[in-house]
Amino acid sequence: MSNTKPFCLSVCELGSTGSSDRRRVMPPNYLHYCPPSAGGWGIIRVGLLVPESVMLFVSPAGCGRHGAIAGIQLGFKKRLFFLHISELDIVTGQHLEKVFQAVAEILAEIRPRPKAMTICATCIDDLLGSDYDAIARELESKHKIPVRACHMDPIAMDGKTPPPFTVQQAVYDFIPRSEKKEPTVNIIGSFAPFAQDSEFYEIMSAAGIEKVRHIAACSTLEEFYQMGRAKHNILVKPGGRLAVRAMEKKLGIPYCFAPVAYGIDTIGRNYRILEKLLNIQLSTKRYCEEARETASHYRKVMGSLTVAVGETANASPFEMARALIGYGFQVPYVFADMTLDIDQEHIEWLKSFAPYIRVFTNVHPTMADFLQQKLTVDLAVGFDAGYFCSGAKTLPLSLDKQLYGYRGVVSFFRQMLDALENPQNHREQMYASGMVI
Repeated sequence: MSNTKPFCLSVCELGSTGSSDRRRVMPPNYLHYCPPSAGGWGIIRVGLLVPESVMLFVSPAGCGRHGAIAGIQLGFKKRLFFLHISELDIVTGQHLEKVFQAVAEILAEIRPRPKAMTICATCIDDLLGSDYDAIARELESKHKIPVRACHMDPIAMDGKTPPPFTVQQAVYDFIPRSEKKEPTVNIIGSFAPFAQDSEFYEIMSAAGIEKVRHIAACSTLEEFYQMGRAKHNILVKPGGRLAVRAMEKKLGIPYCFAPVAYGIDTIGRNYRILEKLLNIQLSTKRYCEEARETASHYRKVMGSLTVAVGETANASPFEMARALIGYGFQVPYVFADMTLDIDQEHIEWLKSFAPYIRVFTNVHPTMADFLQQKLTVDLAVGFDAGYFCSGAKTLPLSLDKQLYGYRGVVSFFRQMLDALENPQNHREQMYASGMVI
């Protein structure tokens, strides 16, 4: 068995090399380790957020395995179709002709007939230079339904347009321009609407915003199209950055970035950003006080916890680490594969106030031997942190429910305490989530 120590950096060693807004924690030119905690919201599942739509995935047989099994586990298999292409198809380009035949068969057979379709290509077609946007336009004209192309191309992960960003751009590109604007806002970037107990809805309603829309809350394509009537987009996760920029250009919807956060001061700053976008004053004081009182109460109840924060948690791991330390907890370990521009202020704060933090990357090959380290913490936030800190009690904080705002902090503390008092078997948690394939 290897005695190689897993690659890690101190938080003070995190640099700023890489592309303009995304920097790798892992050094370049390494094979990636893929732990069982690496599943979740993949390209296929995100693409199928478009209501009343289906997806055709064009790939060699192996590329679609994860998505196919996830479709069975998570319930979207009836909307997902595969066109398996052979080596001969790839060499001759015949698979592109087969796409037209496959789409015709799907639309002829499926009842009710799909109202929209996404064609998903893989790295192979990117390397070949196949023009799926042109194919989508031709299919749309022929079959009289909207068709868009997206790409599952991990070879582009380190670039400025990685697949988790481009798939969201493709999803929102279905929305047609509307000259009619309504006093509504769209939430972009998250895969679930804000939790119903978030104060965000009350604050927006008091400010004259009639409706807060999110794609996952739309049951029909027509309802999804109504997002084009919104006056503003609110970007809450970096993955929607390309989408909101494209929507501003195509649909004339301005946006602001008010990201998911767990620090009370950061949440307050988000609301100030929203005030500037909406040109209106928002009433947030009582919710802020509620969050501060809750944080103080739960800190006393839980004591001086040690917490590991993972990248799979529904949070920026560095912002969450900063927030937890600010509440009085200890955070010795953070798991993160990339640092983003939005992380930098939090990283700089951690360098000053928590320089002892060790940052591990999930994907470095030495992580295969990580469990030998037997790192000890009381609580792990995120499936990956729970997997690598195997003795910890785990709070998944998954992407399937979106906490936001001051009451997001309240809910987070309640979930922390529940994870400590009612610990779950981590293996069973991961399998129940549909994460492990």
